[in-house]
Amino acid sequence: MGAFYGRKIKYAEINPKTGKAWTLEDVPSYWRSKVTQWMGEN
Repeated sequence: MGAFYGRKIKYAEINPKTGKAWTLEDVPSYWRSKVTQWMGEN
């Protein structure tokens, strides 16, 4: 799931709930550390 959300942030996909590009704050808190780790590696 880290890669899933990481790609959304990296490629600035639009979050349907906010209508704006995904940010780390949009990621469920449970997955944020994995997303941060994935983004640091990629």
